[in-house]
Amino acid sequence: MTEHLPAKLPQQESAKPPIVAELQALWQTMRPHQWVKNVFVIVPLIFGGPELLAQHKLTAVLVARVALAALCFCLASSATYVLNDLLDAEADRAHPVKRLRPIAAGLLTEARAKRWLVTLLLLDAMLTAAIALWVGETGTVFALAIGGYFIQNLAYSLGLKRVAYVDAAIIATGFLLRVLAGAAAAPVAASHWMLACTALLAMFLALGKRKHEVLTSDVKHRANLKVYRLAHLNFALGLLALLTSAAYLLYTLDPDTVQRFHTARLPWTTPFGIFGLWRFSRLLDARDTAHSPTERMLHDPAFLLNLVAGALAVGLLIYGVLPQ
Repeated sequence: MTEHLPAKLPQQESAKPPIVAELQALWQTMRPHQWVKNVFVIVPLIFGGPELLAQHKLTAVLVARVALAALCFCLASSATYVLNDLLDAEADRAHPVKRLRPIAAGLLTEARAKRWLVTLLLLDAMLTAAIALWVGETGTVFALAIGGYFIQNLAYSLGLKRVAYVDAAIIATGFLLRVLAGAAAAPVAASHWMLACTALLAMFLALGKRKHEVLTSDVKHRANLKVYRLAHLNFALGLLALLTSAAYLLYTLDPDTVQRFHTARLPWTTPFGIFGLWRFSRLLDARDTAHSPTERMLHDPAFLLNLVAGALAVGLLIYGVLPQ
């Protein structure tokens, strides 16, 4: 899945050893700023932690295993970005922003990029197999989630990214696979509420990305953007924001949730989610930058402050630190 890079010319720094320049170009191609999406892998552990604590199963080893599961998705997503840039290298060279990507700009040769792609896939396959064996009974689910993630992104890169709305659905499905993989790695149950909230939020983020591209991209470089209409996107984003907020509120009010976390105060955390959705929507409207919504989100003080405050409030409530 493609993301815009900073609009500056690539610098040829001859003073750097070739291997250093190559690794820097590879790092940029891997899009490490996109790894923030893999926090969804640890969500099941966060919300299942109180039950694991009660059963004396929440250990540093388990936390490390889930962290390695998130690393699997980092490797898988980075491999898909390398593959995407290889397939789109020629088209990217004709794009005013994407021409700056390392492969398109010649900072990382296609031959070397292919070798690094194979390396990333092998590392990911080995780590996935090790975690699957480590987990045991739910290891197959974990491996299938990782494999499914790469296969759907391969289909995306090979052509489905050109099909309007299907491309957004594939992005959203990737978030669901992250949650399922995290639940399998823990292992904990992924509730229907967790999956519903994830699906709605993921589709909100995916369509938000498309809206930003419609506002900032030249549609001749991406034909499927012509299908998207701002009025339709704004309506869909508003509806998804409402449904996501409602799903989370209903989750916090569910008797099973109250019983599991021994608190009826989780609804108080809903405003953090509503503000986050609103702030993200505002960031999408900037027409003066080609930076992806993810990049802008990670550099927006208001969004980050709200995220930290909301995460702390949820964590303190479900782990029984705050008064119940």
